[in-house]
Amino acid sequence: MAADSTHDLLEKAKPRINKAAGTALVVGLAGLGTAAVLAAVVGVGPFFRSLLIGYILPFGLMMGSLVLLMIQWCTAGYWGYVARRPLEAATRTLPAMALIFGLIAAGGLTGVFEIGHGDTHAEHPNANLNEVSDHRLWPWADHELEYPHHEALVVDAKRGYLNVPFFAARSVVAFVIWIALMLALNRVARREDAEGSSQKLRDLGMQFSGPGIVIYSITMLFISTDWSMSLQPAWYSSMYPVIFGFSQLLGAMCLNAVVFVFLRKDIVDLSSGRNKKVMRDLGSLILGFVVFWTYISFSQYLLIWSANLKEEVPYYIARTNGGWQYLTAILAFGHFVIPFFVLLLREVSRSGKWLVRVAVFILAMRYVDIYWQFKPAFSPGRWNFASLETVMDLGAAVGLLGLWGFLFLKQLGKHDLLPANDNRRETEPVHTVSDDVEIAASHG
Repeated sequence: MAADSTHDLLEKAKPRINKAAGTALVVGLAGLGTAAVLAAVVGVGPFFRSLLIGYILPFGLMMGSLVLLMIQWCTAGYWGYVARRPLEAATRTLPAMALIFGLIAAGGLTGVFEIGHGDTHAEHPNANLNEVSDHRLWPWADHELEYPHHEALVVDAKRGYLNVPFFAARSVVAFVIWIALMLALNRVARREDAEGSSQKLRDLGMQFSGPGIVIYSITMLFISTDWSMSLQPAWYSSMYPVIFGFSQLLGAMCLNAVVFVFLRKDIVDLSSGRNKKVMRDLGSLILGFVVFWTYISFSQYLLIWSANLKEEVPYYIARTNGGWQYLTAILAFGHFVIPFFVLLLREVSRSGKWLVRVAVFILAMRYVDIYWQFKPAFSPGRWNFASLETVMDLGAAVGLLGLWGFLFLKQLGKHDLLPANDNRRETEPVHTVSDDVEIAASHG
């Protein structure tokens, strides 16, 4: 484990970090360029829809990292020690991501869609599942859009909340709070690097993190409602903010597993006792998060199915017709069944190669889940997979993820990859007796 320490690890991993950052930037620019070119054919309106959908995955990786960073300050697990630097690096992308969302929201709320081509959703037999605006990203912002009588009553009753000034104010306040938490936690980390570990600094980190987790939950309640749920303004679900927020933790934990192996492969012995235990911890956490994601997702479906309310049911009707039913099946197997049974295998979490494969697969399923949540709001009850619009969606997603990956990796290379003064540096991860016996036998 000697090589897997503080500055030494950074120096050895720096070339691959820089190379990966350059690749991410090229891929990101290529993806965004492809989406921009297709916008000239498909339309500016669908382009902004693609940007919003593509933005949610890197946004979730960033926000999930912020929550995991606060959780590790409040706990004493060794996984938090090895994860701190990547989590801190991810949070430092917040200012740039705030700017990107501001551009997307500005385009989506100011009528720029009028430049694009009109949508033919009104001619589709399933169009009544959700009203789609040709001029605004969020339909409630288009006051010329006509709703059926019942939906019109519901949306009009929400006008006090769903209006452009209040929407913008909530987003700005949320980003200001998140950035303040990021700055506070990163400042504590820099003080620890300079001054050494102390109970005072640990208490300070916990004082920011404990209330910060609660504040995150409250802000994500509003953000999930604003950015996603209000795309179908007549629909509502009390479970959706939980799904939206918890999915970010799952994605961030998968990212952390990939980064852990990426930084150490061929530099340190991943089969050594401590590294092997860390990978097992990460695999176990991912497995638990997958199970809980499945639980809350199925709970939402069960509640909506049992209530059978007119405002709620169209959400699932729009996602189980016109081709969306195939994506629903892919999501059920790819986001739960496959990773669940694979992660149950003991050796998967102990193998860096397999842990990365599973984590990357789940991250891909995270995008499928996001696409399944967002896209039917614009194409209710119909999905043409082999279309230029789908290619543009993928291009925007790859572009924004690549751009965020570049920002993340540049931040990751700025500080030592392990906190030199963290009090957990010399501790040993505590596992079962059988693990300790097995590791001791391998060293013997």
